[in-house]
Amino acid sequence: MSCTLTSGYSLGCRDSLGGIQRVYIGTWDDATVYTFTASNIINSFSPTASFYTFEQELETGSFIQNGQYSTENGTSFYEQTLEITLQKLDATNRDQIKVLGQGVWRILILDQRGQYWLMGKQNPVRVTAATPQLGKAFGDLNGAVITFTGKEPEPAHNVTAAAAATVIA
Repeated sequence: MSCTLTSGYSLGCRDSLGGIQRVYIGTWDDATVYTFTASNIINSFSPTASFYTFEQELETGSFIQNGQYSTENGTSFYEQTLEITLQKLDATNRDQIKVLGQGVWRILILDQRGQYWLMGKQNPVRVTAATPQLGKAFGDLNGAVITFTGKEPEPAHNVTAAAAATVIA
C-alpha cells in the first residue's frame, strides 16, 4: 500500500485549550461496532453500553498518544496513556481503584474544547499504575492518580457528542 499525503497544516488562531474535563469509563467489549462520518469521526456505537463519569478537577488529568514506529520491522502503533485523579481517598475510591485495576476498559475522554475522544477502540485499555496516597502536608493530594494504558493501530478517534450521549450513564 502506498502512503499518500493529501494535505498540509496551517497555523490557526490561538484559541485552543489543553486538559480534560471528564472521562467516561465503560467495560471493553470486542463485539462493539462503530459507524463513522465522512470525516472519520465516530457517530454511533452498537450495541450501546454504559460508560460511567469520572469528573476531573482542572489541570489534573492528561491524555497522551505516543506514536511508535519501527523502520526495521515496518510497524507503527499508538500507545495511549490516560492519567486521572480521584480526590479524597476513602472506602468508595479504594473499591473503585481495585475494580478498575482488575478489568479491561473502553474510555471516552471529554477535553477542555468540548471534543470527545475514544481510547480503546480496537484493543482493551488497562490500568497500569495506581498511586493511592494520603499526602504529607496539608496541601498534598489525599486521593489517587490512576494511569490507564492502551495500544492501538491508529490514533484515538473523535466521537460526536450525540454518539457519546447514547453511552454515558
